[in-house]
Amino acid sequence: MDTIIKKKETFSVLGVQSQINQGSETSELFAGIWKLFESYREIIESLSIDNKYFGIQFPTDKGEVTEYMAGMMVEEDSVVPEGLAKRVVPSGEYAAFVCPVEEIGKYYQYIFTKWLPSASVLFNPRNPVFEEYPEKYSTGPVCIHIPITKYVKVD
Repeated sequence: MDTIIKKKETFSVLGVQSQINQGSETSELFAGIWKLFESYREIIESLSIDNKYFGIQFPTDKGEVTEYMAGMMVEEDSVVPEGLAKRVVPSGEYAAFVCPVEEIGKYYQYIFTKWLPSASVLFNPRNPVFEEYPEKYSTGPVCIHIPITKYVKVD
């Protein structure tokens, strides 16, 4: 599993969001959130500035709860239609992992149990973890972004 370290600039995402309790993450839970996204897809796509989809896990001040958003990138000053939310993903450094959509769970397991404990970086809990899906997300790979700090290049 190749890792790419990259700087991401601040961007805004419009979509649907749900609170998720740590440990309750299942493929069915995320499928339900994306199904809700589908009911707003035309509205969100009409405001989107690119054709990518994002699944973003925003940290909260409740340690065991995250807010998961399924959405698309929009202009910072975009209007927020009723029933939707707009959030800002702050700039930062990310470790990026490209994987097939059907192996997302396996990759997350690897990233947090194997890669991160032995990496020369630290997880940045202030920034969100997010997945970036291509325009045709059912056929293309997904890029998982893990926020990091204190990157030290190891040769």
